[in-house]
Amino acid sequence: MTNLKSKTDVKPIPEEDVELLKVMAHPVRLQIVNELIHHKICNVTQLTEILKIPQSTVSQHLSKMRGKVLRAERKGLEMYYHIDNFKASKIVGILG
Repeated sequence: MTNLKSKTDVKPIPEEDVELLKVMAHPVRLQIVNELIHHKICNVTQLTEILKIPQSTVSQHLSKMRGKVLRAERKGLEMYYHIDNFKASKIVGILG
């Protein structure tokens, strides 16, 4: 018979990792991160064209990930986004 670890042996999952997974737990957000892995930096218009979804949808998902997964930089009138979380890149890389 296999011995199971007691509750004291279980390593807790850091709250920031739980929050990261919650933020990323949407197919569109995973697609956005995947595209930013490949393109490095994009603005909303570019992501809208790549993903073929409405600009309002892209903007909504970008705002949910800003500061946790992505960083935004203003260049003129446009906001450009890039991945700012190594774990987020790894998660999407693992998913394929």
